[in-house]
Amino acid sequence: MKSATRRSLVIFGATSVSAFWVNAAGHAWMLWRGNPLVRDYKATLAYRSALLGDSTLLPLVNVLLDRQLDAWGGGPRGGRSGRIRRRRLVRSVLAGIGMTLAIHIYQAAQGLTNWTMPRPWRWNTLGYYHALYMASNATLVAYFCAAAAARARANGLRVLFTLHLTAALVCFAAWAALLYKDYY
Repeated sequence: MKSATRRSLVIFGATSVSAFWVNAAGHAWMLWRGNPLVRDYKATLAYRSALLGDSTLLPLVNVLLDRQLDAWGGGPRGGRSGRIRRRRLVRSVLAGIGMTLAIHIYQAAQGLTNWTMPRPWRWNTLGYYHALYMASNATLVAYFCAAAAARARANGLRVLFTLHLTAALVCFAAWAALLYKDYY
């Protein structure tokens, strides 16, 4: 098996486990134990955006973005020097945290409660776990966007029209549509 294929399988598996399977196992365990959180609030196994999106679509997005970065030579240790692009990474971490905060503030302000935030502004342990996962994944997406912007500045916008990016956008749009339907 090629190393790129192995890396893609690891990325897909790690994202799927982090985004879906941890919460799904928690949901199933809480159902078995009769926990009121999963009886009284919508939980992971009740969301289409989790069942299909977090388990499959978002992991595919990460694999496709990684493949595109690899094709561009734009990974964290890309380029001739092989040095980590620290400034890009720091900006991406800050953007990932900022996006996560903005989404959670919006969720709380709109009263979009669920089993990880049973009351507005009150998250439980799984809510904080989900926020950590979300910030991590948003950081990866922000890193990719920064790399794509640098590539487009150097080579023109045409470099952004690739099969990997098109497929990633389709997967992300499908996940976003499922998420919207879950809440509205």
